[in-house]
Amino acid sequence: MKKDLVALIEVIPEIEAKFRKFVPAEGEFIYDVPEFIEWKQAILYELQDIYDRTHDTFVWKIINATGIIHKFNGRNGNERKYFNELKGALTVIRKNINKYYPDLDRLQLVQGDENSMRKAKIFISHSSKDVETISKFVDLLADMGLTSEELFCSSISDYGIPLNEDIYDYLASLFRDYDIYVIFMLSQNYYNSTACLNEMGAAWVLKSDYTSILLPGFSYPEIEGAVNPNKIGLKLDDEDEFLKKRLGELIHILADRTGKKIDEIRWEKKRNDFIEKIKGPSQEKGGPKWQAF
Repeated sequence: MKKDLVALIEVIPEIEAKFRKFVPAEGEFIYDVPEFIEWKQAILYELQDIYDRTHDTFVWKIINATGIIHKFNGRNGNERKYFNELKGALTVIRKNINKYYPDLDRLQLVQGDENSMRKAKIFISHSSKDVETISKFVDLLADMGLTSEELFCSSISDYGIPLNEDIYDYLASLFRDYDIYVIFMLSQNYYNSTACLNEMGAAWVLKSDYTSILLPGFSYPEIEGAVNPNKIGLKLDDEDEFLKKRLGELIHILADRTGKKIDEIRWEKKRNDFIEKIKGPSQEKGGPKWQAF
């Protein structure tokens, strides 16, 4: 796959350092060096995969029976020359790598085994203008055991971008290096933010799993862009019983994603505290309004 071929090309200098010069024979040789043999077979495997999918003539010239990759046999002193030709061809492929893997990266993020090897990260996509509500939600997730290793929220210092990091490079690395689950905190402020819409677009391109949370005052008909308006989300100013149910569904999704175990009694208390902070205390005539969990 793409990442494997790129990794093989990037170690070319290490492989090249394995050349040996024989005396009195003229020339340098590498054909029987174990590291080279293993590397060459791995390169051949990846290039054969490309050719099987694309029938690319440039790749075929490298791997066919008389191609450059098969010329390392110790029979002449031209192996350095052949290696330079192979290195040049692989460099060209590296520069045009997306041509050979136009869709596979995105498919891997959804279907492949790459996600299973990457750590889960919950990405809170939000407008900084909504930080008062966002901070309460992040506190709820933190109270349920999510740490900065598993949770990213740029507006909350303990869960944001480290010192001296480039903002956009860091965000790109999150989508590249982690199995991202996005929580879109939707509001009018969100849709007025170019940065927020860029995050939404990135999640759509990479087909990241997501949940939409509508902040108080924002409604489903206002949903636009890459978020599917028909996908059931969570509305923070919904009826308490319905909101409790949806929050419960969400926390268990996040727990499954991050490998956390939910203490249900603690969750109910923290959930109710969160709702009260968002909406204010629920009351009715004669005293507090008790609601079933």
